[in-house]
Amino acid sequence: MNNYLDSLNYFGITHKYVSHSEREYFALSEDEIIICYSFIEQFNLNELFIISTCGRTEFYSCSNKKDLFKFISFIYEHFKKPCNLDSLKYLSAIDCVKQLIQVSCGIDSQLIGETEITNQIKKSFKLSKDHGASKSILTRLVQTSLESGKKARSKTKLSEGSLSISYAAIDKISKLVNDLEHKSVLIIGAGMTGKSVSLRLKKKGVKNIFISNRSNKRGVGLSKKIGAKFIKFDDYLSILPKVDIVITCTSAQYNLITTRDIINVLDKNPSILFMDLALPSNIEKSANYIPNTKVLNLDDVNDILEEYYILREKELPQVNQIIEEMIIEYIHWLYELKVTPAISNLKHYYEQILDDEILKVENKYDSKTLETLEKFSNALIKKYLKGPISFLKSDTISENNKRKYINFLKSIYKIK
Repeated sequence: MNNYLDSLNYFGITHKYVSHSEREYFALSEDEIIICYSFIEQFNLNELFIISTCGRTEFYSCSNKKDLFKFISFIYEHFKKPCNLDSLKYLSAIDCVKQLIQVSCGIDSQLIGETEITNQIKKSFKLSKDHGASKSILTRLVQTSLESGKKARSKTKLSEGSLSISYAAIDKISKLVNDLEHKSVLIIGAGMTGKSVSLRLKKKGVKNIFISNRSNKRGVGLSKKIGAKFIKFDDYLSILPKVDIVITCTSAQYNLITTRDIINVLDKNPSILFMDLALPSNIEKSANYIPNTKVLNLDDVNDILEEYYILREKELPQVNQIIEEMIIEYIHWLYELKVTPAISNLKHYYEQILDDEILKVENKYDSKTLETLEKFSNALIKKYLKGPISFLKSDTISENNKRKYINFLKSIYKIK
């Protein structure tokens, strides 16, 4: 595409305007994303980067809007996910660039300034690169976004303090449960979220913690680290009647705890509280309709996140300034990328003339004289091309005038 900036398109949903229950339908597992990348040529997508977390599912592409939307429609039909595609937000050009940079800086997260998004972007980008979906345009965009996030966190206090969605979940539970430190808690999942949840519980003084995980090695390791009891993954349902709180946070694509499971538990343990931090949900959604049952999810911690927001919002003006500077830097790179072929071909044109002329006289002079001639000629070419190159790289020259100038150079020098 001639205009790289205009080729950037985005469709996505985030926690800002789509509920947890609806985000669940849009969520894509790593295996599903890999399948997505296998279809990009079929839909004329030059480049594609997908990120799907508990707070968002987003598609960044170098393509046109129509092709990207067709692709998204196809994949959700392919995976038989009943998504309402009208919920997707569309952005293009500068707005697309700004979106990813804001995400990386942590100001588009449920918890402003959270740092987990950095690793999520890196992991998602590696998947895109490994499957040939991200090339020069999106690679530079992701790199710029990660650099922006790094600057925002090092130059401001946006991410100061150990705050996370996991911490917010435990703070929410502590508001609902009296004497939390004397309660027993089962954590299903020993990944990043499970680890964060367990550490927060430990800090709150909770001593009776059970951890269950599909991988025994990871589950046992985390249990030993925090002094918890490990429960084999096949046995987690058997312990539900014995605990006060259950927190689920696995990447399973199915319900680990069904409505029937909860109904069975309530007969023996009517005061049990469930917190589902997974997306897709680990707890069957219909469990919310069981009378007198507390089944919470990510959307239920928004009041806690609002308290965190107040602590950090004073940093936003400085972060937004960093974001604007990084957007300009990326756009400048795009403009340079556009004129790079013309500059490269012009340099090659004169270098070829130099090589041809040196070849004509190489038998007339000694090697030292030829070396001096070549250095002098290269310096002359560099000086001669300084004006045209500066013109093409200038931020003050309109795109239309640059295009006319490139066409002029092509006609004069017969370059591509």
